[in-house]
Amino acid sequence: MRTGTPEGAVQDDELDEVLRGLGGARLYRNNVFRLTALPVTASPKQVRRRREEAALMAQLGTPPAASDELPLAPAPDWDAVDAAFESLRSPVLRLVHELLWPWGAEDDHDSAVRRHCAVLEGEPLTGPDVPGDPLGQRWLAAVEAWAQVLSGERIWDRARQRVREIDDPRLTTGTVRRLRDRLPRHIVDVHLALAAAAAEELGGDAADRHLRVLDDSSFDDDLVDAALRDAVRPAEERVRAARETADRIAETAPRGAAEAGHALLERTAAPLRTIGGLLSEDHPVTTAAHDEVARSVNLCAVAHHNDSGACDPALDLLRSARELARERTAIELIDQNTAVIGGKEILGEVDELCAAGKVNAAADRLRAWRGRTDDEALRRRIDAVLADQSLRTPPNGMPFQGSVFGWGAYLYGARETTEPGTYITTHYLTALFIPVFPMAAYLRDADYLYGKVPLSTAARWWRLVVALLLALFLAQPFQSAPRLLVFLAIVAGGAAALGLRRYRLTAWAAARTAGGGAAT
Repeated sequence: MRTGTPEGAVQDDELDEVLRGLGGARLYRNNVFRLTALPVTASPKQVRRRREEAALMAQLGTPPAASDELPLAPAPDWDAVDAAFESLRSPVLRLVHELLWPWGAEDDHDSAVRRHCAVLEGEPLTGPDVPGDPLGQRWLAAVEAWAQVLSGERIWDRARQRVREIDDPRLTTGTVRRLRDRLPRHIVDVHLALAAAAAEELGGDAADRHLRVLDDSSFDDDLVDAALRDAVRPAEERVRAARETADRIAETAPRGAAEAGHALLERTAAPLRTIGGLLSEDHPVTTAAHDEVARSVNLCAVAHHNDSGACDPALDLLRSARELARERTAIELIDQNTAVIGGKEILGEVDELCAAGKVNAAADRLRAWRGRTDDEALRRRIDAVLADQSLRTPPNGMPFQGSVFGWGAYLYGARETTEPGTYITTHYLTALFIPVFPMAAYLRDADYLYGKVPLSTAARWWRLVVALLLALFLAQPFQSAPRLLVFLAIVAGGAAALGLRRYRLTAWAAARTAGGGAAT
């Protein structure tokens, strides 16, 4: 009974290893016949003689003899040439390198090798398109030449013939069969490697021309699609590894989460460009990769904020995460955390006023700040703070309620809020039990009072109307000059007080805007 690894599997591994050494722009640079200047039909005796000559030249300090076919510039050093001679001991490697090098037959195969080598080692296909795109046409012609050769029978007849001539038990017609399955995909992979490198370095547009060359060639569409999906996986793996590192730091060492978030953004920028450049920006894989990074950055932001209480680093990360996010759920998550942390940052600017019970003054400051800034994100955060009852004093017991013959103070109204089960009630001075002058507003539910909140716009205007009516009442009758002077003095004093208050609010808002504040 036979045990161990099947012979086909061993040959597959060896074949894969040989092809890996000829990836991307190294397809022809690493060809052993180019390095050794040997013909593809060189006998073992010719190989030994040429190796001895090359070793002697190396001892004399003379460069090894250059290949007559597509010579390398600069010439390879002795170590590279010696390694190439050693590699010729592998019959599988030799067969592969023979098929990827001119045979001296001046046929379609040799033309394909020369044309393909010329474009791979010539002007890169990464610049902008030009009318007619002559460079792109040369690349397409070179790729198509290989597609035609590989789809024909002559190259495979030649391969089977060489298997018989080499006559090594490690080399069989099964090797040829497996190579026939792999070599078309390998040529496609060479171009996808170039496209991936262009996308990573320069962006998606730089990869488009390589992808168009493959699309316009006669290589099988399913083959190209499968190769394209595999070409993206290394970039996906880089993104995954970077995310796992950042997530681990956020969960175990949150004080360093902000730095980890920025490192994640830096480490994933290039692979995300590669994924988008190869698959398109709206491909589901591209979308998923962006959202995964955005969620990890969001996690870093929240972890750092929860640990340190600092808002600026978290908001900076959340802005970057929001730019990356694509799907609605990821966007909503980031926006929600931005609103919460941004709201805390906004509240930090008026904490002292709220602690002193001056929530209306705090709200006025925030409104003035909103009117002064051009930052739409900041405006939205201020609006959220003003709307969600987070601007309030700490609870300090129930306000006074009572009256003498209806003259006193009571809580009236139940204005809806964004917090389920709660409402806002207003504390009024009353006259004959009629609410006359709004003094403050409170957030509460059926059993508990949570704190003082800003008065509504209607209540604030009504306070001004009541003040004017009171001034009119005190000034009656107008026929009395002293009472008229009192009225005018009250009006002038009120106007001056409002003007001074407006000036101070504007100056405070200007200082926040000019200095960036905590939220800009």
